[in-house]
Amino acid sequence: MTSHNQPDLKNLFIKMKLKILKLKNFRSYATETNISISDLNVIIGKNDVGKSSILEALDIFFNHKPDKNDLSIINDDSQIEITCVFNDLPKTLILDDSVETSLKEEFLLNEDEELEIKKKFAVSRSGSVSEEAVIVCQYPNNENLKDLLSKKRTTLKLQFEELRIDSGGIDQRRSKELRNAIRNYYYPDGDVQTIKKEIKIDGKLDNEDNRKKIWTSLKTHLPIYSLFFVDKPLNDQDADIQDPMKEIIKEVLNSKTIIPLLEQLKDAVQTASSTMADKTIDKLNELDSGLAETLRSNFPKEPSWNSIFKLTLEDERGVPLNKRGSGMRRLVLLSFFRAQVENRRAKSAHNIIYALEEPETSQHPDFQLMIVNALKELSETNNAQVLFTTHNSNLAKEIPKESLRYVYLENDGIHVESGTNPDGTDNTDIIDRIIETLGALPDPKNKVKVLIFVEGENDVNGLINYSKLLHDHDRSIINLENNDTVAFIPTGGSQLKYYIEKKYLDGLQQSQVHIYDSDKPEYIRSVEELNSEGNPYKIGFNTNKRELENYLHHEAINECYQEVGIEINLTEILDTDDVPEKVARAVHTASGCAEWEAISSDPVKNDAKQKRKISKAKHHLNHKAIKKMTIERLQNRNGYEEIKDWLDRIKGFTD
Repeated sequence: MTSHNQPDLKNLFIKMKLKILKLKNFRSYATETNISISDLNVIIGKNDVGKSSILEALDIFFNHKPDKNDLSIINDDSQIEITCVFNDLPKTLILDDSVETSLKEEFLLNEDEELEIKKKFAVSRSGSVSEEAVIVCQYPNNENLKDLLSKKRTTLKLQFEELRIDSGGIDQRRSKELRNAIRNYYYPDGDVQTIKKEIKIDGKLDNEDNRKKIWTSLKTHLPIYSLFFVDKPLNDQDADIQDPMKEIIKEVLNSKTIIPLLEQLKDAVQTASSTMADKTIDKLNELDSGLAETLRSNFPKEPSWNSIFKLTLEDERGVPLNKRGSGMRRLVLLSFFRAQVENRRAKSAHNIIYALEEPETSQHPDFQLMIVNALKELSETNNAQVLFTTHNSNLAKEIPKESLRYVYLENDGIHVESGTNPDGTDNTDIIDRIIETLGALPDPKNKVKVLIFVEGENDVNGLINYSKLLHDHDRSIINLENNDTVAFIPTGGSQLKYYIEKKYLDGLQQSQVHIYDSDKPEYIRSVEELNSEGNPYKIGFNTNKRELENYLHHEAINECYQEVGIEINLTEILDTDDVPEKVARAVHTASGCAEWEAISSDPVKNDAKQKRKISKAKHHLNHKAIKKMTIERLQNRNGYEEIKDWLDRIKGFTD
């Protein structure tokens, strides 16, 4: 059985690539931000600046819809916009019938002759989200042609006849030729004047609108997007439970040999179903002819084959992959990417975009290098692109500078810049920022005498600001800001054990000072083991209070939020408080939002949104509230002598 709607396999497996991502009103991306996308993209930036948002925005564009909390709180606009610009386009393709045309012939390319698709997500006051998709293009600037693409062949033929266009040499059975003839009627000299326009292709379109058919066809040419969370705990309800097996199914369903079979099955099911539905209408006609005349059979959606086929890996006992340890899952994921390097070398393979969040998380350094090398090789094949975020300086050193993307916040919003300039030269300012952000290991030949190990970037900023405060009070106390005798090494949560237990940095000549919070038993054990070595050039501290944020005074926290128009009115901070959570709850309540435990009806989403709010509060505390601290406030919190002791020990190693 052959369908007129069957995809054109010759052009289906093109190498369409994502070139630019544009975000507007999405989370921290309030104003439109352009992000250049190449074959390999390594996204670097400080915590909570918007790295993961890039990966998740693409997942929304290709696979999902956002929720109301993805709308930027900075901008008053109630519409999220996610735009993807594609190049390496097919020279010809089938859009709405069996005849080949091209995006250029149909005036569906932007000013750079690239395919630009914008998805708009309107968020209502009730929190519901509606979606529409448009093509941003240079379209003929003529009112008579504005709805040309929305017309099916029958309607085009009527317009063709009404305009009394000479039918010589024109096959009126082909929509493409009818559209060309109508355009030529209004531009007889061939000089078509165009204007930037948005052509709607999805979202509240009538079933008879031809643009729905165009969008259905166009989607088959877009890349597949696969997002992986490398160290994410999995359970039976997890939407990502099938990764990477789910991605294997997705890719197979888009293979050259499988698509014709699925099309035949779809046609057979639809033909048989339509026949039965038409017989039902015939019987209805005997009872109420008026009602029967208003009905017809229709399939409003394409079948979702991905939801039908399930694949998992299990051992001889029948235990599935998601029930195995995280180490096993990481090895499977590593093996998946290594296998894909070979698979993707096939010229007929559909283009896929692979995205990973911090693939190095909790991995042995040998596996870290292996997975990054696999991802690099994968990006070098003809039909794959790779994006991943990282905080690991050693991995970043293995990445070409042109593949580095640095995300940072300035007064006018979020910016994303490449490690190289458009002319190919080094973007030295961005490279320097990347090195500073990653806390790259210092060159033993430089002036660095002390390596200061902390858990994350927020702790770096906290220690620097406390050192400035104490130094201004007592000039004998070291100031860590712009001090070239010290270097910070943010160890990053679960990677702490590799820096301490495995002693990977013992070969360096610099002294080491480790300062970690006391909120987790493993942090306390790590410091005890470090100090038990008896090495005079290494010392570790745990905070006497729960975390570094517990040294803040409640008045400093209240004042920093007052500056942004939020009244939280904390009355005290206890040594045992989870301060970031306490502040996040207070800000949430002050904003007049729903109950903290009911931000979302979905417990998983509720937990994720709480964590985002806590992370944002932690950043605000270490960047804003700490600048409201005074010596008196620090002494009132009984933190002065303890922090002074840390700084004195650091200074002792620099003398």
